[in-house]
Amino acid sequence: MILKLSTSSTRDLEAATGIPKSNLSRWRQQAAAINDFNGNKKRFNLDGAGRPTELPGSTDLEAYMLKMRGEERALTCTHLINFLKRNQRDWLYQYLSASASSYKSLLKLLQRFCERSGFTRQKPAKTKRSQKDLEETRRLFALEFHQSFEGYCDENVINVDETGMTYDMPQDCQRGMWMRCGPYPSKRNKRRSTSGRRNYGAI
Repeated sequence: MILKLSTSSTRDLEAATGIPKSNLSRWRQQAAAINDFNGNKKRFNLDGAGRPTELPGSTDLEAYMLKMRGEERALTCTHLINFLKRNQRDWLYQYLSASASSYKSLLKLLQRFCERSGFTRQKPAKTKRSQKDLEETRRLFALEFHQSFEGYCDENVINVDETGMTYDMPQDCQRGMWMRCGPYPSKRNKRRSTSGRRNYGAI
């Protein structure tokens, strides 16, 4: 279509293809950027398309969220509101004073921001040790295991997986926290969150 725009008028192309004239004019203006694009050809938009970020200081807020979860601390919308209160106080008060339902709108806005930033809402799990300590324990166990059973072939080693079973979930754990999507721990450090989870080995 970009090649046709260089040889035909937008009116003729609109009549032939049914594409609105405004779209064709915009494509003609962006012809150089479209031809120079070096990304995924399946993308429908150039960089910068889509709705703009509504939250001020969104980069700092996302860094705060990553820091909280990196320390295995609870992360809820209340924490995000407190962060905005400390760093974007004027914007927050102006947003909340706009209407009677501004607080609910703010919660929805924060939830959409968390989802766009790669976070998902999950139920917290109790932890007694930090993730760093657990990784060190795993490393020591792997070292001891391979030293003890180095004479065995791989087909003689049986893998035992843990299956999480949840039962009698107490009422105070129905509330969730924001966790990062992907291979990241959904643990909350040094806080009571009895989830009723037990691990059973299955061969």
